[in-house]
Amino acid sequence: MTDEPEDGDWSGVLPPPDTDEEGDEIIPPAPPIEGEENAEEKTNADEAVDDDDDYDDDDGGGSEYLDIVEDTDESPGALVEEEKTVIPIVNPYKPRAPPKGLQKDDEEVPDFSQYKTNVAERLWRARKEAEKLGATAGPHLIPLTQEYQLWRKKMGILNKYIAEYKAAMHDLSEKRNQLFTQYAKMTEDTPLFEHIGKPLIAEQKSEAEQSGEFIESRTKSIMKVAEQIGPGSLVAHQQLSVMHQKLDEVDFDNHVVDYIDEWETVVTSQLDDEVKAIRELAKNRGKYFEKVGKLRVKVNSIEHRRKQDAPKKLTDQLDRNEKKLEECDVLYEKKANEVSIELYEATRRSWVDLYPVIKNAMKFEINRVGRESSTYGSFHNTLDALKIDYKDATKDTADAPNTGSAL
Repeated sequence: MTDEPEDGDWSGVLPPPDTDEEGDEIIPPAPPIEGEENAEEKTNADEAVDDDDDYDDDDGGGSEYLDIVEDTDESPGALVEEEKTVIPIVNPYKPRAPPKGLQKDDEEVPDFSQYKTNVAERLWRARKEAEKLGATAGPHLIPLTQEYQLWRKKMGILNKYIAEYKAAMHDLSEKRNQLFTQYAKMTEDTPLFEHIGKPLIAEQKSEAEQSGEFIESRTKSIMKVAEQIGPGSLVAHQQLSVMHQKLDEVDFDNHVVDYIDEWETVVTSQLDDEVKAIRELAKNRGKYFEKVGKLRVKVNSIEHRRKQDAPKKLTDQLDRNEKKLEECDVLYEKKANEVSIELYEATRRSWVDLYPVIKNAMKFEINRVGRESSTYGSFHNTLDALKIDYKDATKDTADAPNTGSAL
């Protein structure tokens, strides 16, 4: 019985990797693991955004490189500098130093270095700039307040979907691991165990789990073991993928969940109190407006109808309340202008704070796919090895594959 031809027996899966002139396999590079440090980048709202600085020089906390190298026949296990897939890894976010000194107007700048996001500083600077320019937005207070409530509703839905996506990623990883583990158990004491059920040995597992700077070093360690085991087995690569999934969860929390949480917290902690203060000022203002109106009616009634001066006690009471109303007007107008500006920045210009969220989310997906590719991308080689196992085990038996078989 002859073996089936190699061409045409890959129905239902991707074709095998290409080979060079000498017949050696050409391994495609994994997608890059992109910018950890910029995942929590503080983006200035009024500056042009350029991602070309994502990979800085080494002297500025910049990029490191993960070298995925291949063994050679001459020196098994040796690192080959000429032939390697370089995957850029950028150092994690480092908080910037707090601002030094005072502003030109001798007002101390708050310490914003505690934040991952730029939201708190952006709202503060917008309010200060509006004060310098004498900008007012009080008349737009009511529609802006309505937009703020809509923004809060949208943020609530966003947080709901973020939580659901995180849970779905975890559940998918758990279910896939359960399934692959059961596949492995089905191959115990069979010729297929070598490339399906054989787990990582203790040394390989230990090397993949070595500590260090968490995301970077663990990613490198897992990828290195994935490269070392070559075809390995389905369950061995699955073990490495589970390790990657744990990194994905940390990555997602650090770069997406935490950013959105802080964005929402900063805005609501400021504006909820501000809107409440405006309502109290408006209530107080309305109270004195009503009192002044009633007192004015009394004074006018006496002076115009009775044609005599109103009692001094009544006119003094009217004067006091008019002054209080004037004070309320000043306080309300000042506060309304401040709050309107912050509401405007938090709602109509919320896209400035949304940009880093989308940037972080896209970088996370790039990193996630890169990690998956470093493990599941080896399934082509594993499948080739498994086919050989099957052919050898069924040779000269009725189960041997026929010519043209998809096995």
